[in-house]
Amino acid sequence: MISYIRSKISPNLSTVDVDLSEVSQKIKKHLQHRPVIHFKGAISESPLRVKTDNKGRFVRFSLQAESSFHLDTIEIFNKDGRNIAPGKRTIISSVYNDEEKYDGRGALEGKKNGGCGFHTKREQAPWLIVDLGTVRNLDEIVVYNREGQYYTRALSLKIESSRDLTKWELIHDNWACLNAFDDGELGIEEVALLHAGVLDSGPAHNLITNLRKEGRHEQALKFHQYVNELVSERGLALGPHGFTQTFDLSSEAKKQKTYRELAQLLKWVNEEFGTPAFISSGTLLGIVRDGKFIGHDDDVDICYISKESTEQGIVEERQRLVKFLTEKGCRITPSDSAHYWCTTPGGVSLDIFTGFIEDGYCSMNPIGRKQVQVEAVLPLKTVQTNGVELVLPNDPEPLLVLNYGPSWRKPDPLWTFDWGQARRDFAFLYFK
Repeated sequence: MISYIRSKISPNLSTVDVDLSEVSQKIKKHLQHRPVIHFKGAISESPLRVKTDNKGRFVRFSLQAESSFHLDTIEIFNKDGRNIAPGKRTIISSVYNDEEKYDGRGALEGKKNGGCGFHTKREQAPWLIVDLGTVRNLDEIVVYNREGQYYTRALSLKIESSRDLTKWELIHDNWACLNAFDDGELGIEEVALLHAGVLDSGPAHNLITNLRKEGRHEQALKFHQYVNELVSERGLALGPHGFTQTFDLSSEAKKQKTYRELAQLLKWVNEEFGTPAFISSGTLLGIVRDGKFIGHDDDVDICYISKESTEQGIVEERQRLVKFLTEKGCRITPSDSAHYWCTTPGGVSLDIFTGFIEDGYCSMNPIGRKQVQVEAVLPLKTVQTNGVELVLPNDPEPLLVLNYGPSWRKPDPLWTFDWGQARRDFAFLYFK
């Protein structure tokens, strides 16, 4: 949270005392008069363009929230109208997965394809500094963001210049509207709603989590509803991964495409790669309980059961699966939760989790080891739904009870998974 918000927050203002409807309307009106710039990239023809008279050798780009920082391309123009950024030295707060292609140099290459020129780890206030070599007269800075739903991560962007890395002068603050919001002493709920208005989900997520821990589930649901009403005009909702386009907000054409791509990937893994794979987690819950994707969910999950019996063999087989799917045209990226993010040739995002057999049980990341008997999973079965054939465990209920508890049949848009035990149970699957 930025210092302004910390200075005005009052821990004594509670959900009971605050009229959230009135607060939400005030924030909405304020952001209409002082909007955040929702910049994207070259494909959308909407990069961020900032004119400046600053002088500096160093230009710092930073976020003001806890997030991963990634942009497509940065251009820095001098008074002669020349982009002086290409080839310059960069310093970055961290590098996602320590891959060289994500380090700061990629931000200056000028691809402008809507992808990542660089990518930090998820952290508080990540940053990138461009060293121009000497003090320059700056004229314009153009920032090409990622396309797609991840563009929102960069909306807290701040740009500053310096001659010596000590004293910094502000060029642009995309969150200036937060400083301009003056409504007296703010309560925790007001702060969370204000940040939700600029698509920073962190404070709202933390508040909802704390309300649930305190047993105030109905208040958490009500607050969640106010948050979604505030951001609905952006076509987003607060889902399990922050502000995203949930299935409730997706078009029928997009959902149908997701069903088709999911069915195709399962067919590849089962029939061509020869490893049993099935829908899992929230996807399994939605199909079994509702016959469709869960409305408040925003992604698709599958799990496969390894044919290997040793940890090394399981990891090596996983690498072979990645190679197989890459050859099919998928884009595969390791996550921080021992699974892979997969983008199909049609552009649908899926999470791929690994399972294996031990002592007569199917252990499946992340839901638990030696808690579901093999017979509940294998042999797999198929169901026809939404015009496609999907693959399911033989008896899904033991998996759903283990994952979501005995009340799995009751929808809960605030449900979250505790990853702590999973990290211990499946430590060998985590990427080094």
